[in-house]
Amino acid sequence: MSLPPPDCERTPAHRRSITVQAYQRTDGLWDIEGHLSDAWPTPVPMADGHLPAGQPMHSMWLRLTVDATATIVGATATVAAGPYGQACAAIAPDYSKLVGVKVAGGYRAAIRQLLGRTAGCTHMNELAGVMGSAVLQAMWEVLMQDADSKPFSIDGCHALKASGPQVARFFPRWYRPEAG
Repeated sequence: MSLPPPDCERTPAHRRSITVQAYQRTDGLWDIEGHLSDAWPTPVPMADGHLPAGQPMHSMWLRLTVDATATIVGATATVAAGPYGQACAAIAPDYSKLVGVKVAGGYRAAIRQLLGRTAGCTHMNELAGVMGSAVLQAMWEVLMQDADSKPFSIDGCHALKASGPQVARFFPRWYRPEAG
C-alpha cells in the first residue's frame, strides 16, 4: 500500500536516495554496502558556483564487513561527491574506527561517540546508521541460530514487544505478559 494522494499540487524540491545491498562472502563474512545521494531538480548555489540540476551534491559510499556475530571487522568509506570537495572526502578513512563495533543495541550511539560532530560526516553517519538494520536483516538466520539468546528484535519495535501476541506466538520462550 502506498501513501494516499497529496491534498494539493506540489513541485519536487529534493531527492535523497539511500540504498543498501548485502553480500554473503565465501570466507564466512558479510559485506553490507550502502550509498547515500542528494540531488535537486534545479541548480543549487554552492560556495564555488552552482551545482547543475540533477547532479548529486552528496554521493557517499560505505562498506561494512561483519563477522557471524555482526561485529564490524572492516569498514571502507568513499566520498564521490560532497559540497566541499576534498574537505568532505578527507574524513572517509576515519570510518575505519567502526572496526570492532557490534551491530546491536547501542550501535547508533557508538557511531555518534566515534564519529559524531566534527569527528565525522553527518551524511556518512546517517548512512552508517541505516546500514545497521540492514546488517541485522541480512544476517537474520545466522543471528537466530543461538536458541539460548533472546532474539535481538524483541522489544525493538511495537509489534515485537515482549508482552505482545507476536512474541507469544513466534517466540514463546521470550514472552513476558504485562504485569497487572
